[in-house]
Amino acid sequence: MALDCRSNWEVQMQVRTIQARSINRSTLTHTAVSQEEVSRVIDSPKPPTKPIHLPDEIIIHILEYLAALPDAQTSLASVCLLSRQYYSAAIVFLYRQPVLYGKNFDPFTRAICPSINLHVRRSPLSKLVRILDLGRLVHQGSKSVTARLLGRTKEHLEYFRAPQASFAVNCLPALAKCQSLRTLDLSLVSESPPLADLLRTVARIESLLYLSLPRSSGFGVHSRPTAFAWPGKLEHLALSGGIDDHFSRGVVAFPATLRSLTLEHCPHAKGFAVTHLLRTAVQALPRLEEVRIAYMPRLSSHALDSILLLLPQISKLSISVDYITPAMFDESHFNHKSVAPLAVFEAQGFEPDRPQITEDKGVFSHAHLRTLELTNSGNPSVDDKISPIDIMLAIDDNVLPALRVVRVAKSLEWQGSALADETEALADALVEASKADWDAKQGRSTATRGEDPGLVRPWEKWAGVWTFDG
Repeated sequence: MALDCRSNWEVQMQVRTIQARSINRSTLTHTAVSQEEVSRVIDSPKPPTKPIHLPDEIIIHILEYLAALPDAQTSLASVCLLSRQYYSAAIVFLYRQPVLYGKNFDPFTRAICPSINLHVRRSPLSKLVRILDLGRLVHQGSKSVTARLLGRTKEHLEYFRAPQASFAVNCLPALAKCQSLRTLDLSLVSESPPLADLLRTVARIESLLYLSLPRSSGFGVHSRPTAFAWPGKLEHLALSGGIDDHFSRGVVAFPATLRSLTLEHCPHAKGFAVTHLLRTAVQALPRLEEVRIAYMPRLSSHALDSILLLLPQISKLSISVDYITPAMFDESHFNHKSVAPLAVFEAQGFEPDRPQITEDKGVFSHAHLRTLELTNSGNPSVDDKISPIDIMLAIDDNVLPALRVVRVAKSLEWQGSALADETEALADALVEASKADWDAKQGRSTATRGEDPGLVRPWEKWAGVWTFDG
């Protein structure tokens, strides 16, 4: 019969005791132990063993590792069935970040909202939800169900990603009460509520740090600047949707607390409008560190060549090569764009400030840019617009003295045979510059050679040229 480890050890010890008693000490000869005696020892009743009790702190520590696994939801649900102690510890992790899709959405809704009216029946599980990601849902649920979920989980909800088809204006009252919300992602919403109402609602969430507006949102000519408000602590903003020429005329003023700005999926935005937006509303942001621009189909092939001159404060730039040329590293080319679109605004009494171009054509230097990310928006024949040698020349000319990391989409084929040598040379230059920064910080001379190859080199972990899917 199958025994556990402790019972096997006890039986083995008893069998050894019987064998020891059967030894003839005078002749040192062994007497055979009968099978019946061994069976009697095995079949004898054992005292019941008490289950091992683990403190709650140890169980919670184990569940923290379990919750980080890809299939954590299934495992945590199984742990809840072990005992009351394990249920009390695992239920918190199970409902903290539920993975919701079409099949399990209705059971989750019934668990969080057992009744339509909150005062009829409350669910203690609603207070456990911290992350509510409905991005995998398409036609499941309804707008009223989404509003009900926001109303039940509002107390401790920190992250909310809206579904594609079931988020509407009736969700705004419940959304305004989520005072612990830090991230609000509305990028998948196909039918946006009125933008002024949405921003007024969002402005009431004082803890909000990240906001991504719907792709269907629009800024019309009749919009008033006073109709738009932002949360007081907003640091990350993603704009998409109906940004048109009127948006560039000062309809919206961004909050001074912004640290990153994303402009993508704006089918109506033209090059001169985006350029003026960067020059007026974005350039004045003192804390801005990161800018991302991609998927802007109406921008020309050189629409954003002046972005480095317009945004001297950023340390990270992610931009699609569809809208830039090597001229972005050459100050003498910043005034190559046509002034016809700006003349249209001037005829309407609007005079944007033009960038100040110095007479000396070799003094431009972007002293803060440390990370440059080159992406591809899917347009054909753009993989050779920017090459590693263009960035090498910019570094040699002191245009990008602080650049240490270059991230490139694999679709640009920098790792191919044609550009492999140039890419390796650029990576070596970035690593060498990062090593010089490290040596200067540590107070050592960069000329020191003969270091141990086994030493950890922190600068090699992040500096260089890196590729990513895209």
